[in-house]
Amino acid sequence: MPRYILRARGAAGPIELQERLTIDAALVKARELHDAEFTHITIFNVLTGVEITDVESLLASLESDGIKRGERPD
Repeated sequence: MPRYILRARGAAGPIELQERLTIDAALVKARELHDAEFTHITIFNVLTGVEITDVESLLASLESDGIKRGERPD
């Protein structure tokens, strides 16, 4: 169920992507934002209000665990 939106900060200032995404799609989009040099990326669950604030560390952890881009963890 699509329930996540993303927020990030770039050279031009903060952005908020209002398109609701699944968690898998949100992680892919977060990786794209990170690769485009956005910082302070957060994933926000619009249904519960829970916010994942350290997305950069999460992405680094997934990569260090050998999970490649576009792959789902077990």
